[in-house]
Amino acid sequence: MRLVVSFGAATLLALGGGAAWAAPDTSSTVSSEVPVSGTVLNPCNGEDVSWQGTAHFVVHQTVTSNGHDTLSGHVNFQGIQGQDSLGNAYRVANTANFELTTSGESAQSEFTTTAAFLFVSQGAAPNFDSHTTYHVSFDANGEPTATVIRIESSCQG
Repeated sequence: MRLVVSFGAATLLALGGGAAWAAPDTSSTVSSEVPVSGTVLNPCNGEDVSWQGTAHFVVHQTVTSNGHDTLSGHVNFQGIQGQDSLGNAYRVANTANFELTTSGESAQSEFTTTAAFLFVSQGAAPNFDSHTTYHVSFDANGEPTATVIRIESSCQG
């Protein structure tokens, strides 16, 4: 039985079949930290909250032997603190994910990102959260075929 499998594999390779002749898949992962800051409106009391800290990114890319490319990543905030225009202090928790896929044969691609933010007041000001989703698809000619944008916020008390 071992001889039949070996002979079959050798024949397939000799005829030019099999993945042994294709370029190998490649992948890489990068991790980095970036200072971030911004301002967001607290939907519960109308106050602007200015925040700053560090975002930790982990990004992974895979390119297959036929040219398909997938770039995906995860982001989370570390040590993010904020203050609103009345002096109320906040701590901010965040997680976000994204993925971009492209075709090796055409301009067909998709991009999706989701994010969740939680602003926790360190005093009497109301806590609030925000959830976002963004998705766009492109056909083989690079024309957009679908777009989804969803942003939701809520007060936590």
